[in-house]
Amino acid sequence: MATSQRLGVGYLGWSWSGNGGGVEYLDMATGFDATKLTTWGKRLIDGANGIRATSKESPVYGGGGGDTQAPTAPGTPAASAITSTGARLTWAAATDDTGVTAYDVVRVTAAGESAVTTVAGTSADLTGLTPPTQYGFAVYARDAAGNRSPRSGTATLTTAGGGTDPAGACSVRYVLSDWGSSFNGDVTVRNTGTTAVDGWALDFAFPGPQQLNSVWNAKGTQSGRNVHATDEAWTRTIPARGSVTFGFNASSVPGTNGVPAAFTLNGASCSTG
Repeated sequence: MATSQRLGVGYLGWSWSGNGGGVEYLDMATGFDATKLTTWGKRLIDGANGIRATSKESPVYGGGGGDTQAPTAPGTPAASAITSTGARLTWAAATDDTGVTAYDVVRVTAAGESAVTTVAGTSADLTGLTPPTQYGFAVYARDAAGNRSPRSGTATLTTAGGGTDPAGACSVRYVLSDWGSSFNGDVTVRNTGTTAVDGWALDFAFPGPQQLNSVWNAKGTQSGRNVHATDEAWTRTIPARGSVTFGFNASSVPGTNGVPAAFTLNGASCSTG
């Protein structure tokens, strides 16, 4: 810690509380109580060269003017993986003097614009679109201080026609392994249609107040009980009559763990089993 201060670099303290099995000494606090610091916690937070002695408040939190420079406009989005009810947008990153923290995707119409979604990266999977309809989408960048960039150029796309084309069919197999305080979910998404799926988003809702901890072979976000899983580069394509598998770990809630009631792939309902 003294070396960090001398060199002008940061350091990271971890393991706030909750260790067992003989490594409790790694905890900074006892019983998750901030008023009961361990010896290590006192050293890290209140000791010489510790956090209290060396940390500085970022100007964006200090109310003293802070960052007022907006990011540059993101690149014009490109649309791909267009289906009857969904699409993927990707765009070139914006730049900022302190760093871009989020991108706001908006729908653009003759009457103005409306919010669609906010993401941390440079891509977004859109669901719930209407077939066959022409859409315009654009993107704003935001930094940590809330400064918003100029709007990007507008991407125009037209969703495919609806109907009962079996190329949009899918099924989902969901296997649960409960470990007590958490559980693993093993999810297999099968394309039962006749053409490959290039880019996918799977949506479902936990049957209880479970919370995602980690996801592998996919990217996952959660809003309330709703889970939104999207492909990684190596799981992007689901061949016709083929499948991809991803997994996740989530908090276990006794009595409510179970298979979600419904799944949708790129906005289309999937069978289960």
